[in-house]
Amino acid sequence: MTFDVKVRERILKPISEVFDAFVDPVKMANYFISGASGPLEEGAHVTWEFADVGAKVGIDVLEVNKDSKIVYESSALGRLLRTTISFDADGPDATVVTVIDASFELDEDGVNLALGQNAGWTYTLCALKAYLQFGVNLRTGLNRRLTDVS
Repeated sequence: MTFDVKVRERILKPISEVFDAFVDPVKMANYFISGASGPLEEGAHVTWEFADVGAKVGIDVLEVNKDSKIVYESSALGRLLRTTISFDADGPDATVVTVIDASFELDEDGVNLALGQNAGWTYTLCALKAYLQFGVNLRTGLNRRLTDVS
């Protein structure tokens, strides 16, 4: 039996601005990564760097639908996970971002991985909101100790 992690956040910015903050690595460096080998484009293999915690993550971008959805896969956690990021307008000046990581085994290891992903995506979406709405980078000062969930 498996289960998915689902995290959502409402951001007070138009959908095109929120979507662009996910595909543009320069903008992503203000809330999520420290660098990337390129933008998120369908069919691309992209390496994300998290210099503040000493990690690099490779992702394979499967689908990019402008202002709607991004789908990628990664084995960064030791098993293949598919991440779907959806963007839904909530009026002209607000966007609901939903992130779904699929899927996790319903055992101790799977639950621990899922809890870590849930915490990570919650933090990322809050950091995205802080960056887009207020120009604040919440990753400043982050280090490996603060990201350990074991």
